[in-house]
Amino acid sequence: MKLKNIFFACMMALPLLGLSSCQSEDDEVFGESSSQRLEQDMENIKDILRGAPNGWAMDYFVGTDVQYGGYVVTVKFDSLTCTAASELIQEEATSYYKMTTDQGPVLTFDTYNKVLHALATPNSSYYEGYHADFEFTVLSATPELVVLKGKRVGNYAYLRPIDVPMLDYIKLASAMSDSIYAPTAVGMIGEDSVEASFSYMSQKVTFTYSADTAFNETRDFVFTDKGLRLYTPVEVGGSKLYEFTYADKDRLYTCVNEGANGFSMTGRMPSVYIDYEDYVGSYWLYYQSGIEDDEEEEGKADSVMVTLTPLVEGRSYSMSGLNPLYTVEVGYDRGTSNLTWNTQIIAHDEDGNEIWFNAASWVQNTLPRAYTLGGFVTEWNGDRENPVYTWVDNGYTGIMLDTWCLWKTTPNNSSSLGRVTEGEYLFRDGESALYYISRMVKIK
Repeated sequence: MKLKNIFFACMMALPLLGLSSCQSEDDEVFGESSSQRLEQDMENIKDILRGAPNGWAMDYFVGTDVQYGGYVVTVKFDSLTCTAASELIQEEATSYYKMTTDQGPVLTFDTYNKVLHALATPNSSYYEGYHADFEFTVLSATPELVVLKGKRVGNYAYLRPIDVPMLDYIKLASAMSDSIYAPTAVGMIGEDSVEASFSYMSQKVTFTYSADTAFNETRDFVFTDKGLRLYTPVEVGGSKLYEFTYADKDRLYTCVNEGANGFSMTGRMPSVYIDYEDYVGSYWLYYQSGIEDDEEEEGKADSVMVTLTPLVEGRSYSMSGLNPLYTVEVGYDRGTSNLTWNTQIIAHDEDGNEIWFNAASWVQNTLPRAYTLGGFVTEWNGDRENPVYTWVDNGYTGIMLDTWCLWKTTPNNSSSLGRVTEGEYLFRDGESALYYISRMVKIK
């Protein structure tokens, strides 16, 4: 659909010497001052925001250079307050908002809202939050689309009216995220193929084009009630790819934005796939033990029996067996069907300090402290009768991760208290680390 944008501009102040005559000319040409026009612009924007009876779907992208991807948020405005919900907090929260100016119209959510400020608030994993904005310059506004740009981080956010209540939209988008998991999809432009490779854990997709081997475009995306939408369009082979509907029966992605030229693509599943249920059970987890900080010792091969039980159906497992006081979470990547095992908080001590199950590089003597994207993924030996899953570095940190250790930080990960080498949280036989983590072998 072709959208008619309303653009706003604020006139620059002129030198005092010419202010009187220029102001007179300004009034003569436009009939009102620039400040009056800006005030009217803000009222028009408020009217548009209030004009969506069910509210808006907000494609909300966070992090420097969209490092932390996109999130589904819904928000509804009245004259003074806004009510919001999100995929992270699936309940409504109401707070005040206002329109102000700073070289143009600015929409600011200026009182705390647990939905709208959740990703900007520091937490135990990210002491600066997720670098999320809650104050936006309004770039354009129509009843069909409002385009915002964050004032601090600078990411774009897009508001589109929804035709169902806000929480219903969140549920539909969440259901869509559960139904889409093909790791790749392929479509044709003429006689040339376009392939999309999805990472659903990070919500990124990379497009390649057979007619141009150098073509490689990656975009973040959010799920919608009908499919998914990219952060910015991808232009390939004369077509613009941006918004897709999804039909689960045929794994069909249909591009529905203007300029798509009828493009669609079909999801493809890997020839070798491990179902979520197949991972449930007990394993021997292999590592090395007996390595001391102050000695050059290779250690010895060792193992501990661990058990995976369902945590979030189709998404994650709880691993027990490392210590009776806690379990650790292991993820399931539906696209690749691999296991994921990332840095995480496992406990708090009596002073409220955080105990981290932290991926580290023993060979490089480096630890990316409390970096929850750092960790391991599995590689399968391909044997369904005798499965072996080898743990390898997931590549997020740029460090060669090979070990799990215990680390302590003050609340909200504000400062490091060093490695945990004694106490009740240690691993089996009093080990403070699982050195050179290697593989899991399923116990029949």
